[in-house]
Amino acid sequence: MRPYRNDDLFKANLEQIARDDPSLARILDGTVPSSRLVSDEGGQVNIDLGDGRLFYPDGAGQAAERQVAQYLETPPRFQIGANDVYEDCVELNWLYRALRQRLAPFPALPGPGPFGGFVVVFGMGLGLHLTRLAEGLRFKTMIVVEPVDELLVHSLHVLDWRRLTEDLARDGREIRIVRGDNPVLQILRIIRGYHYPFLDGSYFYVHYQTPELEAVIRHLQEQGRAMSMVSGWIEDQLIMMRNNAGNFARAGFRLLRQWVASPRTMPAFVVGAGPSLDADIEDIRRCRDSVVLISASSALKVLLEHGIRPDIHCELENSAGLATVAEGLAARHGGLADITLFASPTVNPGISPNFRQTIYFYRGQVSSTVFYAVDEVTTMFAEPTSGNTAVHCALALGFRDITLFGLDFGSRDPERHHSQHSVYFTYEDESEMATYTPYDMDKPVPGNLGGQVLTGWLLDWGRISVTNAIKGFENVRVRNCSDGALIALTTPMAAEALEITPSPLGREQELDRALAEMDLCESDWSRPVDLARLVETIHGFFDAALDAIAGIQATGQPPQTAIVAPIERIIALLTALENGDAVAVAAHRVVVGQVQGGLAAAFHYASRLAPDAAEPGLAAIRSSLTESYERLYPLIDTIFDLRP
Repeated sequence: MRPYRNDDLFKANLEQIARDDPSLARILDGTVPSSRLVSDEGGQVNIDLGDGRLFYPDGAGQAAERQVAQYLETPPRFQIGANDVYEDCVELNWLYRALRQRLAPFPALPGPGPFGGFVVVFGMGLGLHLTRLAEGLRFKTMIVVEPVDELLVHSLHVLDWRRLTEDLARDGREIRIVRGDNPVLQILRIIRGYHYPFLDGSYFYVHYQTPELEAVIRHLQEQGRAMSMVSGWIEDQLIMMRNNAGNFARAGFRLLRQWVASPRTMPAFVVGAGPSLDADIEDIRRCRDSVVLISASSALKVLLEHGIRPDIHCELENSAGLATVAEGLAARHGGLADITLFASPTVNPGISPNFRQTIYFYRGQVSSTVFYAVDEVTTMFAEPTSGNTAVHCALALGFRDITLFGLDFGSRDPERHHSQHSVYFTYEDESEMATYTPYDMDKPVPGNLGGQVLTGWLLDWGRISVTNAIKGFENVRVRNCSDGALIALTTPMAAEALEITPSPLGREQELDRALAEMDLCESDWSRPVDLARLVETIHGFFDAALDAIAGIQATGQPPQTAIVAPIERIIALLTALENGDAVAVAAHRVVVGQVQGGLAAAFHYASRLAPDAAEPGLAAIRSSLTESYERLYPLIDTIFDLRP
């Protein structure tokens, strides 16, 4: 074996990568491999790992040829059905059911057709398998997952990256590299992009196996639900737009445009309504006068019923029932006028009048944030639960000494997913019942105070989100007294061991100092003219989408092939919205979940439709999509109903 390099190819490849991802090009250019490229007498390239170990026992070219040939005989594929989603997702569920019922009479194939939107390749190695996969599979996006940077560097001496990229682009295809932190999250973001409607039937290919890659594969399998989850359903997005407009039309709120710069001297207690809260109530009471107390959604009821009044209360969800709950709590507990509300402006406008004052923050990615936020900071880490909102509140207002209670993100007993004093176990009227959301509890994780607890995909997302929120702030100490899931970057502590040093400032002084760094909005911020333009933009999108749907016709091609071009036309319309001005981008956020979810379902059924049923089957798909879009026009117009 002799050393091998191709510096000209390496330089050309690096220049190609730099066009799309300059930061990746810089990382690869600065990576010094510990292994080395070699070639044998026959010109077979390999990687010498040291101590006589070769990455490919019989050479990279032969290994790629043999492995891909075997793979193409029976390639493993993702098979994602069109199943009903959340109860509130009425219109998308209507379409799913219509397609299911209308396509049921037609003969179906046992599996998807040959085209799948993605091929996820686990392992780059020297990359010679990528060209062969591109030749043998029909897809839109190739995702290459490679946790070892030096293998990427070696591949730049062997694989003609520029030619591969150009060949794919010529066919309307692309290649994406996943490396570094959070590979599963990176994969999910790519999959939920432009080509999401073609997710069903996508391919996955394992080039080599390591513990790192096996962990990614396993996590993806566990996150199958998240992989196929729609990016926000239209009813929810419209409610958030309407709520935000209603809240901003009422002057007198504070807006958190930037995180508060000055640090607080007083500690903060952040209280969620997890099942372990019940055991810690007396320790919270013991320390109450020495801390700023922040409650999260249903924890407010628990605290009030124990005679403990928080300084700040946090809300995230847009449910109308939460306004009724707040009104009921105010009536039963002498009002809430001594408590500050910290909330997303997407909450129901009926909540704010119950509180002393309101601070709004912008949560990330939702339609109203895109529409209203200009120079303001936004966050992805105040969700998915109100407990996440409360942690974000403490951090964003400048608290650096934080203690968590009842932020369990799981439970030792799945039947007790919240405090026994929360609305989840003390239903008093229909409005409180409407706030009930059962959690999946099917994943064991280490417990904060030892042992194991059960969590699920949503609660685990919340647990990870707390850690990511803490990472965004410096000099933060977070203690966790919750008897739930272990949260990275927090220190486990039993509540009875807490000792709080008194602060020279009082609670009201601390809050007033934080409020002084926020804007007081004393006029109507709802922007009714732009709201009208938003509605016109959404109407225009669906007008054009209906024209594209009319192109779903049996043309002598397999049904799967016949539906791809009309779907691509609608994807192009979505892309144009996403690349437009703030109003267009907000329109994109309103419609994207409904449209992508519906198109994915249509593609699923077309991919399994028997060729001899192409004409009536595609007609059923066309009529279902058309009717589903026509149903949305009056729903969209409700955005002008701005009454609290």
